[in-house]
Amino acid sequence: MNKKKNASQPQITLFILIVIGLVYFLLFISPNSSSSDSGSVFSIFSDDEYITYPYVEKMLTPGKDIHETWGNLIIYGDYHYGYPFYFLSMLVLLPRRIILGEAFFAQRATNIFILRMCINVIPIILAAGIMVYYKTRFKKIIESVILFLLFLSVPSVVRSNIWWWHPDSLTLLFIALTFLFIQLDDYKLGKNFYWAAAMCGLAAATKLLGFFFFLAIPVYLIIAVAKYKRLWYEVLVNALIFVLVMAVVIVLVNPFLWYEIPRNEMLAIQQFKAGELRQGYTHDDPYFYQKAPQFWAWTIHTWFGSTAFIAFLILSLCAGFFIKKRFNENIYLAAWSLPFLLYALYFVAPKPDHYIMPALIPLYLTVFDVPALIRSMKNDKVQRIIMGLAILLAGLFLLQQFLYSIPKDFHLIQQYLIQNL
Repeated sequence: MNKKKNASQPQITLFILIVIGLVYFLLFISPNSSSSDSGSVFSIFSDDEYITYPYVEKMLTPGKDIHETWGNLIIYGDYHYGYPFYFLSMLVLLPRRIILGEAFFAQRATNIFILRMCINVIPIILAAGIMVYYKTRFKKIIESVILFLLFLSVPSVVRSNIWWWHPDSLTLLFIALTFLFIQLDDYKLGKNFYWAAAMCGLAAATKLLGFFFFLAIPVYLIIAVAKYKRLWYEVLVNALIFVLVMAVVIVLVNPFLWYEIPRNEMLAIQQFKAGELRQGYTHDDPYFYQKAPQFWAWTIHTWFGSTAFIAFLILSLCAGFFIKKRFNENIYLAAWSLPFLLYALYFVAPKPDHYIMPALIPLYLTVFDVPALIRSMKNDKVQRIIMGLAILLAGLFLLQQFLYSIPKDFHLIQQYLIQNL
């Protein structure tokens, strides 16, 4: 009876998360459709949509011949973001382009609404579900639901879903899939390991973030040798294959790299962008571009939670290291997040929340790990008391975070509706 119950829990969890994800999706229809032809069809909070949308229109514009059509599709022109972002955006709008013909180009408000929902909202829901599965395997229904809601209610996530059509959600989805395939491989160094390399390549090809797995993958390979007796020769060969698969994916999904002029243009843009990340923008006060954790304090507190909550997450992350299991998820969360955090805190001058979101969001998955560690220890009276205190502490931090996030989320949506209608 218990085995049947345990076997059904992942299916029940999945069903509940699908329902929550659908409700979450519906919540964003109103704000993301708030642009109208009588006003601006683009977000008033960012210039990014105004700049990026014409490139998708160009990709959907036939040329005089096959060569010009191919050029419009492949040599898209904006190399701040990788081709997967633009290609998937184009693919989402392609059915409307075929059905409406030239009338498609007059339907900008609807087109941008579709992009916001399909390229922002859906990928972040999928990323949240995959990351929760990575952490819980959906075996604990209540824990999985809370983590899913916690992930999606972070103000930075909500802001990203309504302020613009942007590649951050797609990139987080590819990052989540990389984690998942590493876990599914379970030190076998088989096909799932190569799928992880492909997803890592997509994350790198879209917004360069796949390169931040530079520590997590070596740690995974070292553990494969140290704990599971993989041969060094086998591990080195698989490491090379991982890099090769990642590189091939980057090139294949960015076909403009095959051509010298756009390739050079991309390199120049990325070099310029790297300078902006190091120094900040010339039109703003240089004081705010100083690099140290204290200069990120406003961004983190405003968009992610209190300092105490973030500190608790780091404590929970570390506590999870000591929970005995074959595949310890926290090791790879730490190997991803900590290098990214150090890079953002000490080397990045501009401080928008989406720059640091990929480093902080995975930490939310560890919120239950302090009680879990105590539960795994010897069961005695003292341990039960400590366990109760740990559960109380985790519960208080969760309550604090939800009381912080949910009012702010509704305020963000209300602000967007008022200012963008």
